Amino acid sequence: MERQSMNKIGNELEIAKKYMLTTIETKGLVKITQNNVARVEAMIQNDAAYLNSGNKEYGPDKNGKGGSTAYWMCQLRDYIKKNMTDRKTYKNIIANAVIAVDRDNSTHLNADGVGRNEITERICKIPLEKLLHYLQDPHDTKYKLVEIIARKTSATIRPRENKSFASKFCHYACFYLFEGKKEQDNYSIYDSILKNALPLYIDYYGIDVKKQELEDYAVYSETIEKIIKKAGNKISKNGFDHLLWYYYKGRIKVS
Repeated sequence: MERQSMNKIGNELEIAKKYMLTTIETKGLVKITQNNVARVEAMIQNDAAYLNSGNKEYGPDKNGKGGSTAYWMCQLRDYIKKNMTDRKTYKNIIANAVIAVDRDNSTHLNADGVGRNEITERICKIPLEKLLHYLQDPHDTKYKLVEIIARKTSATIRPRENKSFASKFCHYACFYLFEGKKEQDNYSIYDSILKNALPLYIDYYGIDVKKQELEDYAVYSETIEKIIKKAGNKISKNGFDHLLWYYYKGRIKVS
């Protein structure tokens, strides 16, 4: 019985090799391919830890609390499509979208006690037409929306810059507001794992960027675009983010 059980385990492990992410063996780098991205996307979509954040139907509870990133970004999309002008409704959507992105991505906005409220106010002060312009055209607007959201808070104790949150808010806003359009993929996520993995590809593809320059979101984002292009331009920035994050999260030292 034990021998039969071990044979089944061995067979399963052998079959699993067909589904492993492919790598550049001489360099130990995960390949930037559509097939690798598809495998990672399948794993993420079946991971219980991420089911709620991407569920468009996962709304607030009976007390009006909670709701997924997908739900609140779709509420924002519908508000815009219906040409609504109720500022109270708009602020409620933005506030809940900020909370959802923060919670679903563990960006700890409120570690300084003011982050969520202050960033909600910043976003709400931007005229909606300008906000859409920032989201639709990050290159020509020089990633201004990331800069506005990421700016250091006014907390008297431990004020924070929130670049990772800012990039994620912009990313998910585009992902749901512009679903099915090229603008859906406008913003890369700024993440410590990716930031530390990028130099491996910068070196491999001979891109002229220094590691410290990646602190600048514009340089970081445009470097990702260059790597994707060097790899054949067959995957999205969203796919690139997921692939490198999934592969390197247990393999690379985060600084």
